[in-house]
Amino acid sequence: KGGFGQLAGAYANAVEANSGRVIMRAKVEKITMAQGRVTGVVTDKGTFQAPIVVSNAGIQPTVLKLVGEEHFDRGYVNYVKELVPSWGMMGTRYFLNRKVTDYPYGTIFTDDSPWTLEKWLKAKSGDLPKEITVWYEVPSNYDPDAAPPGKQMLMTGFWCPADPQMTDKEKKRWWAKGEEMLFKIFPDMPKYVEFKEGYSTRDVSALTRDQVLPHQGGECIGLGQVVGQAGRHKPSAKAPLQGLFYVGCDAGGYGIGIHQAVDSGINVANMVLRYHLMHQAMQ
Repeated sequence: KGGFGQLAGAYANAVEANSGRVIMRAKVEKITMAQGRVTGVVTDKGTFQAPIVVSNAGIQPTVLKLVGEEHFDRGYVNYVKELVPSWGMMGTRYFLNRKVTDYPYGTIFTDDSPWTLEKWLKAKSGDLPKEITVWYEVPSNYDPDAAPPGKQMLMTGFWCPADPQMTDKEKKRWWAKGEEMLFKIFPDMPKYVEFKEGYSTRDVSALTRDQVLPHQGGECIGLGQVVGQAGRHKPSAKAPLQGLFYVGCDAGGYGIGIHQAVDSGINVANMVLRYHLMHQAMQ
């Protein structure tokens, strides 16, 4: 109940309410092209013809894999390859035999936990800082059905390298650091843990973003929100191919997290509608 899954559900309901069709668990394998314009998509559930394709797979996976860089100008391909990814996120889900907090979510940090470029480079080479920032969420505190009576589920998340090929040894090191920070705030929590499972950038990549460049793929929000890639410098939501658009945190929106994704969805929907009407008028 609740959560950002409700947001995706609302979009799906809106599509169907306007005579659209939502097909779940259909992996897009290719965006088809003919004479410089999109013609549809190939999925593991069949091929679908369409004069307009809106991709939320990420600008780099869309250009370099789904469409193929041979369909783009070399300068544009180089621009896409050089875009800086956001950091990855990983964490642990804890299943507890009793409640440890009444808060639905929180952030654990100290004066020393914010990242600097120097600390980040050291962490990537294995030298993690003494303290990091950890976010936690307790779904069972806003949805009682998320855990049996008297029990609790708590999930953590923290920044990490975006590489989905991170080794087991590297993942264990990051998980241990996140747990160390968590248990500083909830010192009695270890004795209430019935089961725990970690998730990593490999899981994020498998669900949201194909790896098409080395050390990238498990990004938390897609492209990094850094100088030169934000505001008016953000990539255009309109690709330099007829009928192809990008949507999501990579293009078309402002803000952070879900706000940015929703803003992109609204803005790109208007762009696509204008594009469609203009091409209808020219026929």
